[in-house]
Amino acid sequence: MAVYGRTFEGCGRQSDYETTTKLGEGTFGEVHKAIQLATGRAVALKRILMHNEKEGMPVTALREIKILKALRHPCIVDILDMFVVRSKGKDCSLSVYMVFPYMDHDLAGLLENERVKLQPSQIKLYMKQLLEGTEYMHRNHILHRDMKAANLLIDNSGSLRVADFGLARAYDPAVVNGVRDHHGKEKKYTNCVVTRWYRPPELLLGARQYGGEVDIWGIGCVLGEMFMRKPILPGTSDIDQLEKIWQLCGTPNQHTWPNFDALPGCEGIKRFPNYSKRLRAAFESIGPETCDLLDKLLTCNPRERITASAALDHDYFWTDPLPADPKTLPTYESSHEFDKRGRRNQPPPGMMPPENFRPHPPAGHPPYHGRHPPPREAFRTGPPPPPVIVSALMQGAPTGQPPHPPFNRMPPYPPHPTRHPGQPPRPAFPGPPSHLPAKPVAPLGLNPSQFAGRSERDRGPRRGYSTGGDVGGGRPPPQNGYNSGGGLPYGS
Repeated sequence: MAVYGRTFEGCGRQSDYETTTKLGEGTFGEVHKAIQLATGRAVALKRILMHNEKEGMPVTALREIKILKALRHPCIVDILDMFVVRSKGKDCSLSVYMVFPYMDHDLAGLLENERVKLQPSQIKLYMKQLLEGTEYMHRNHILHRDMKAANLLIDNSGSLRVADFGLARAYDPAVVNGVRDHHGKEKKYTNCVVTRWYRPPELLLGARQYGGEVDIWGIGCVLGEMFMRKPILPGTSDIDQLEKIWQLCGTPNQHTWPNFDALPGCEGIKRFPNYSKRLRAAFESIGPETCDLLDKLLTCNPRERITASAALDHDYFWTDPLPADPKTLPTYESSHEFDKRGRRNQPPPGMMPPENFRPHPPAGHPPYHGRHPPPREAFRTGPPPPPVIVSALMQGAPTGQPPHPPFNRMPPYPPHPTRHPGQPPRPAFPGPPSHLPAKPVAPLGLNPSQFAGRSERDRGPRRGYSTGGDVGGGRPPPQNGYNSGGGLPYGS
């Protein structure tokens, strides 16, 4: 299968890698650092635990693999290889491994490293990369649904990549407007996603129709965390989490969030404590532009929350200090959230991903029991299948077939337009920016960005430094970057 020029002809072998240190573990897997013997490259091996082999590979792992093979962006982690190992014990159980590039840090571990002092320009560089990767996902109708500091991988060259797609899914932007599927039922997603400390208020109140705004709230929490060096909304329960949100962002009302009290979580609650908004006062020290962006990211009303593309055009990225040059950043000792947990035992529950569901096979999928794999000759060879536009993932499938057709390709991130020195400064455009630098990829002609055609002269030069380019590798701990924990039903 060819995706963006990357060919996945088959699985590798365990003997291709030499395991060194353990990086993380969780309910659904564990992660080790290893060396790829053929190249000497450091990689991260994520072992997928098979709790019930009769049911096949966990659906969450299948979903993660399909999405990662479809996405290609310099700010999103790559999947390099896979291999299968059968144990030598009596049970002869199977273990499936996913291979990722190794990265030196995850953001949570970096923030807990007392030797690391993030400068405002460095935070701005990380935010720029995070929003670029998120804008690419949302433009291709993919929700991450577990945006948090531990799932953001960083290397010593200053590159940031979004990781852990175990809770991710394709989504229909029309779902928030009550769109119905081919059976006439309203489409709904599970609200048991996103680690609690980064979970938006609409999910805490039981909303099941949502879009990219759930990721944006998590990005706001990450921005505040980079300045405070600790989670800014560490609730001990869902109710306490809501209260901490109201205390910081103000209790919503019919003016700020119309009909919020119609959400299922408000049933039986006569009134919430009336808190005034104090976000700007609490973060006054980080500067007016930074505080304004944080305020827009942490807007309680999801319909008023800023989008990733609009956030990239915020004045925050256009005022001094500009995003740091990655070449000027210092290098740090390896810092992963799992390393810190090992020194102080387990983390608080709020940092763990939700585990409310066990994954189950997709609707309409034939049973796995008693089936034998087809012979090797049965696998199709030749050119890849025709491209599948992402919007097709939202269309209903015939009865008896899986609801989501498989991913094959996604539109490439558009190459950066030609830059000309000496152009006038940025005009005050209210809309989203033209796209920022990224790896050039072969154009597929699918779902092109509505901004890709805008010339740089129309837009004005975007100052600062490119966040594109190759990354040294990626890998975090258990419930971090490589998703060794968490999981949801296929259709959730």
